Amino acid sequence: MERSHMTEQEFGQMVESMRPRLMQMGREFFGSDTEAEEIVQETWLRAWNVRERVVLTEAYILRIARNCCVSMWRGQRAQVELTGEEDAAVTEVTPQEEAEERENSEWLQSRLRCLPQAEREVWQLFYDEGLTVEEIAEKRTITVATVRKTISNVRRRLRTDLRRHFMDLRKFLIIVIVAFATGIAVAAIIRPGNRMRDIMERVLHLPEDTTIYEVPEVVATYHRDIDALFRHIASEIHYPEGAMADSIEGRVIVRFVVEKDGRLTHFEVLKTPDERLSAEAIRVMLLTEPWVPAQKNGRPVRSHFCMPICFRIK
Repeated sequence: MERSHMTEQEFGQMVESMRPRLMQMGREFFGSDTEAEEIVQETWLRAWNVRERVVLTEAYILRIARNCCVSMWRGQRAQVELTGEEDAAVTEVTPQEEAEERENSEWLQSRLRCLPQAEREVWQLFYDEGLTVEEIAEKRTITVATVRKTISNVRRRLRTDLRRHFMDLRKFLIIVIVAFATGIAVAAIIRPGNRMRDIMERVLHLPEDTTIYEVPEVVATYHRDIDALFRHIASEIHYPEGAMADSIEGRVIVRFVVEKDGRLTHFEVLKTPDERLSAEAIRVMLLTEPWVPAQKNGRPVRSHFCMPICFRIK
């Protein structure tokens, strides 16, 4: 379209002249002066944004207002900021806003195409061409009351379609969320050890299992076989010189926790002939990390493990 040379004064005059009609449109859509006022403000902000790119006719303003009504019903109303006073700096229409306008227009046109031809023509004369109800009645050779009733019926039908569209979308989202949560729960029940259980715990913010099991379903083990464990200990152990000089020997029994990640923590000595031997036993056991953690319901858990280490002077 050709560029508009509308001055701020002309724009202000159009605002004043069309305000009552825009308020009426907002009231008929929402039944509230508050929301009707929002429609008026949003319409003029959008019109101001495009004033230098299009010719602002009454029909064009009505089309903007109509799309604003649709946006509000769909919960997608764009936010436009107007700053400054005399030389106002207005944000440009964003691609998202333009896409929204197109979507709203396409949705509305699709609904209008479903209307009987007579109703569709009256609506287009009123909203697209900006004719008054009297002018429409004269042009269509029908009564003013018929025009008003037709416009009212179309608005009511559009409002119903908008509500249904919004509710259907919300119901769909709820169904998807419920189905997802149900799938996770069922998977966790059927196979509590798989990753779905972990996902469910994160989603539902379930507390982490920090229990230290004494008798788990699957006990913790060295990452190789038991013979390899004893060979590892034998190769790493160093008899404390002081204990050897004092001819101290015997068996040290240490208990520790095998964490979920295979680390060994919380050492305690259950039996020992000497503290120096105890310290060496703990040092050697730490060199055997990482272990394979115990399991319960197919999931790694913390568990206690007791390990005897013999010290003999050769």
